[in-house]
Amino acid sequence: MRDIVESLIRLQELELVLTESRILHAGEVPASVAGLEREVEACRHTIDKTYLKRYDMLRRNGLGVTREIGGVCGGCRLNVNQGDLNRMRRAEMPCTCPNCGRFLLLSER
Repeated sequence: MRDIVESLIRLQELELVLTESRILHAGEVPASVAGLEREVEACRHTIDKTYLKRYDMLRRNGLGVTREIGGVCGGCRLNVNQGDLNRMRRAEMPCTCPNCGRFLLLSER
């Protein structure tokens, strides 16, 4: 699951840079923006459709992936139960925040 979340966070970073580039270069499309669009599409093709669908739904309202630091979700800033974090690390449950539903990139403990 960690690989999936890392792919999703990479996709999110690319999409944010692409959005900023489009705002900065309004009216003209430099080659760098076209390259970013291709990179986003290539990244999207490597991710399972089930996870991508959930990610896209979450992205409509902000970030779809966030980091967990010290047992706290970086998105909603609420504590995540230590038992849930342990189960996520053992891949016994999905790496998603039980409070806001965002995908969580877990810290190394």
